[in-house]
Amino acid sequence: SVAAKQASAMGSFPSRALQDGIAGVSPWMTLVHIDNQTNQPVIVHLARNADMPTAEDAVEHIIPANEVYGLASGWLREPRATLLIRTGVDKAQLLRVPNNARIMIRLAPHGLCVDSPDEVEFEPFEPAHDVSGHDTVPMALRGESFHVEPTGPSVAQEAVQENAI
Repeated sequence: SVAAKQASAMGSFPSRALQDGIAGVSPWMTLVHIDNQTNQPVIVHLARNADMPTAEDAVEHIIPANEVYGLASGWLREPRATLLIRTGVDKAQLLRVPNNARIMIRLAPHGLCVDSPDEVEFEPFEPAHDVSGHDTVPMALRGESFHVEPTGPSVAQEAVQENAI
């Protein structure tokens, strides 16, 4: 039927909408304070599934430049917000953030530096290329981009390799 084909084409849209609706009215909320200390917006993904997070099954938040953004995450089982952030051409971070924790995002030579003074768990996330992000000015100056999967070493990596010889 047409309805079945549409549902199939949309993937798990009905379950995602239901999950987002439940999270929005959950009596338990985790609030994360994201301090974007860069001069451009940053993309942060709030994973819907804390056990098996993916960028595809996440809600994308655009954090305005030079602002502190409050991100609310409703929960049923996992009290920490599960975030994905692209931090480099070949790097992404998975963060497990407790209530009222603060995350700071700064520019780094090859992307973004993400840290926190609070009890936030950081771990590498693979595949990093699945997590979207906005290119930074330092990356652009080096010819690096989040939007293109690298086919070889970056300009900066080539310079390091040449200096090592």
